[in-house]
Formats: sequence, C-alpha cells, structure tokens
Amino acid sequence: MKIRYLNGLRLKRALLAGSYNVIQNRNYLNKINVFPVADSDTGTNMAATLQSMMNNLTTCMDHSVHGMIRVAADSALMGARGNSGVILAQFFHGLAEEMRNKLTISTEAFGAAVDNAADYAYQAISNPREGTILTVIRDWGRWVREKADSTEDFAELLQDSIQAAEESLEKTPESLSVLKQAGVVDAGAQGFVDMLKGMARFIKKGRIRDIERISPEFEAHAPSITAEMSEISFRYCTECIIEGAEIDHHDLRDSLSDMGDSLIVAGSATKTKVHVHTNEPRKVFRIAESFGSVINEKADDMRGQFRDAHTQHGDIALVTDTACDLPEDIAEKYGIHMVPLKVLFGEKTYIDKLSLTPEEFYQLLRENPDIHPTTSQPTPADFRNQFEFLAPHYKSILTFTLPAALSGTYQSANTAANHIDTDTGIHLIDSRTVSVATGLIVRRVAEAIQNGADLETAKSLADELIPRTHLYVTVPTLDSLVRGGRVSRPRGFIANLLNLKPIITLDEKGAAVKAGTVFGVENGKKKIFSILQDHLDPELPTDFAVTHVDAEEDARWFAERIRQKFHSERDIFIQDATPVLAAHAGFGAVAVAFIAPKIDSHN
Repeated sequence: MKIRYLNGLRLKRALLAGSYNVIQNRNYLNKINVFPVADSDTGTNMAATLQSMMNNLTTCMDHSVHGMIRVAADSALMGARGNSGVILAQFFHGLAEEMRNKLTISTEAFGAAVDNAADYAYQAISNPREGTILTVIRDWGRWVREKADSTEDFAELLQDSIQAAEESLEKTPESLSVLKQAGVVDAGAQGFVDMLKGMARFIKKGRIRDIERISPEFEAHAPSITAEMSEISFRYCTECIIEGAEIDHHDLRDSLSDMGDSLIVAGSATKTKVHVHTNEPRKVFRIAESFGSVINEKADDMRGQFRDAHTQHGDIALVTDTACDLPEDIAEKYGIHMVPLKVLFGEKTYIDKLSLTPEEFYQLLRENPDIHPTTSQPTPADFRNQFEFLAPHYKSILTFTLPAALSGTYQSANTAANHIDTDTGIHLIDSRTVSVATGLIVRRVAEAIQNGADLETAKSLADELIPRTHLYVTVPTLDSLVRGGRVSRPRGFIANLLNLKPIITLDEKGAAVKAGTVFGVENGKKKIFSILQDHLDPELPTDFAVTHVDAEEDARWFAERIRQKFHSERDIFIQDATPVLAAHAGFGAVAVAFIAPKIDSHN
C-alpha cells in the first residue's frame, strides 16, 4: 500500500525508528570517528542528541507534521552534543521552519523541505567542511527533491534515497584527506545514513517492533591514527544553550570567532545552541551570557578522549565526581575522569570546576552577599554519557562518588550503570568522604592500577583505605551551614553569638557529624592539629592533604606544621575547595585529610 502523506504520528514513528538505529550503532560510529577530532565520541554524541529527541517524541501526540517536527527540533537542540549532533539538530530546526503550519505533508513538499533544511545546517557553521554529515545531508536532500516529483509514495521515496545517501557517504574521504588517511568514512555522515535506513525500514514495514538493527555493510576497524590527528589544538568541546528574545546569530558568531574552531551557532532567535572547540570554556560561557540566559553548559576534554581511544592504557577506567578534590596534574597523570556537579547561584547554573573556578566563585559570593548558592548532583544522563564513552575502551570502570548519606550522586551513577547495555563492568564505590580525602583515596587506587593492579585488587584497596581516611573541617562561621539547612537557625545564632566554632568530620557512613567545639578560629586550627597528634604516630608514613575556602594562609599553616611533626609519605597537596563544596562550608573553612597508616605495617 502506498503511503501518500505523512502526518505527525507517522513522522514521529519514523524518527523514533531512525533514532533507534543510530543508537544501536553508536559504538561503530565512535570507532571510525577521526574528524574534526579523533576523540571517538561521535556515536555517543549523536545517540545522546537523538535520545533527547526520542524522550519528548514518545509522549507527543500532535497529529500535525509541523507540531511533531517542532518538538523533535527543540528537544534535539536541547540535548545536542558534538559537531554532528548539533548539525543534526539544526537540520531538524530547518525542517520545522520549512514545514510550518502543515498538518500533513506530501512527497513533493517533503522533498522541498529536506533540501531547504540542508541550507540551515550549512548556515549555522562558521567554516563548513565538505566530506562531512553536511555534504551527505545536502546530497540526499537534493536527490529527494528531484525524485519527489516522480513518486507519491513515501516508502518508495525513502527506500530509493538510501542509495543516494550511501554514494555520498562513500565519497567523503575524497573531500577530507584525514578520512582517506584513516581509511574510514565520516562518522557523522554514517550516523545520518543509519538514521535514514531506520526511517525507511519503518515506512516500509509499518511497525516499530518489526524494525531490525541494520548492521554496517563493512566491519568496523581501528582507523589509522597519524601524528597529525593526535595534535589537538583546542582541548575542550564546549557547548551551551542561550535563551533570549532576539539573539543575533551573526553578532554571536563574530563574538566567538576567536575562541577556537568548529564553531556552530544553531537554533532560533529565542533558543540558540553554541558549539565550539576551545581552550577557554569559561570565556565562551561569559560571552554567551551577554546574549541571554545560558543553560546546559558542558565542556568535554577531547585530549583525554583521544588518550582513552587511541593510546595504550590499563584495563580499568577511574571515574569520580567533582566533589573529589585533586590537583589537575595528578588527575591528568593517571587519566582520572570527573563527572561534574553543578552550582546554582541565583538564576544561574554553573558546571563545577569547568565553568566556575574557586576564584570566580569567591568573587560571586563577595559581590552577591544576599544570594546563597545551592548545589545539584549529576544526572543519570551525565554518568551514562561518561560510561558509554569509556565502555568500548576499558574492560572495567571503577567509579567513586560522594557519600550516599550526603548526596544522590551515588544513586545517579547506579541508575546510569543499570541502564547501559555493555560487557564492560561498571563498579561503584561510595567514598564515604569528600574533597581532598576522596582525592587521597583515588590517588592511591590510581597508583595501584598504573602499577598493574587488577580490578579485585583495586576494589579491595579502596575498601581498605576508606575506613582509614579521615577529614576534619574548621569553619569560622556557621552562616553557610545555616543557610544550606545543615544547621538550624537557632543553633547557628547561639554559636555565632558565643563565638563557638564546630569541628566537623564524617562518620563511617559519610554523614557530617561534629567532632568537637572550640572558641574562636585559632582554637579551631589548634584543635584539628591536636586531633592529628592523638590519631597518628609521627614516625609512621602518612598521606596528607589540605583544602580551604579562600583561606590559603591557614591551609599553609597546617601543611607546614604537618611537615614538621609527621612523616608525610608524599607531598602534601593544598587545594582550593571545589565550588560545590565551598558553597556549604563558606569563606575561611579549612580541612585536613589523612590516610592513617595500617597498625601492623609501615606501608
């Protein structure tokens, strides 16, 4: 039976089928990804983009093609990730504009819409490159427009169009030498063809449950990575959404033109997606803020992704959240991956450590004394994106999270791990501590893995270290704890009135508890040092770390005295507390962490 028109529900089901096919083939797309950066995440990014679209399409019952494609375009834009994901979202935006006010659409009108929508994708990119998903969208759209004049049957039109798309795909290495050198086609273009195949299959068979996975026609093989491909000039794949009234894409593009490369400005004048490869994500976000409200910020480390995908490494990936405070050089040395929490400051949301540094956070606090920041845990999708990228490159993923007693971060990671179809084992550990205390544990486990420890040994080491790791915090004021709901207002008022300063630690479950109370800030420092002397044999080697909230002088006071009185096994690192923790501790807080030596061993 011929299908002479598409309405909203038919279009929805075709898009769901096409998206499903891309998601099924995402690992293959990751493997052949070498352009614009060989960071092996095109499949993950396209899958995340389309999953965002699917989540909203599933519940949409709009019978008009315009209503349905507008939902598809808006949700794809909100969830768009990576070059190909943003280009695909912009293509859908073009379709929504071209199908405006249409209840149903014929093959002829559809042909004109997809051909014109390709122009929207090209216009969004500062430096369009042929041989990419752009080329295949354009070539396919032109073919569909020409063919639509001779058929009224969507099943025939879409099925026949696959050959045109595949021919364009096979030519992508002729336009991009990097593809030819690697011996692959463009990964984003392949993803677009996979989507078309899923859609055509559905239109022909008519039922989503009949859609079968369409395997690639050739086996995925590791691309030939050259030295040129490993030279990544701009480290972070940076993205955000701008919401405003009259966002001028031309001015926005000009403002961002010097920030890096692969710049895409997509969407509409009221909701715009920015994508750029840059070394300064925070500056990109600040520029974006001058055009409207900025949400959905992200900055993926492409150098780290290249390392995971194309260099030799161990079998175990280490993941933690940004409540783990570690010096950047240590995190890079051991390839430790961090899933960021968020800091909410007034109407603005920041990515912990990426779009907000401790120094910038301190400035915000001083300039806005009446605003109390709050924090938000990573979503399951945040962890899922990280796990799905790492899974093809490692046999196991070992993840340390904030204590479940303090945050829902562990549950988010667990939800993500339970919804990933992979042979890679994902193992979660509740660190039962925070900040530099978690950093000390993660560093020890990372060292063991680098020295050849297997998964069970690494997990056993973590289980052994956690109860031996302690953190003691002194805070000069309870204001942040009161405003954050950690301490009641009457108790905080009385404590401040009497100049009482609590010493806070974490119990065996990771919950914050009081370890003592003193009068005055100086006595708080002395009390913590006294606790260290009570707990530790000065002759035994011990790991120490210190963190602070804009109190570097006090932090150095601790570090110097620890060096004088104790046998520090490694260099004592001093860290500004990450903003997500500083929000709860407040100005002047200082914390000392240590891993107590084994009673029966000097190791």
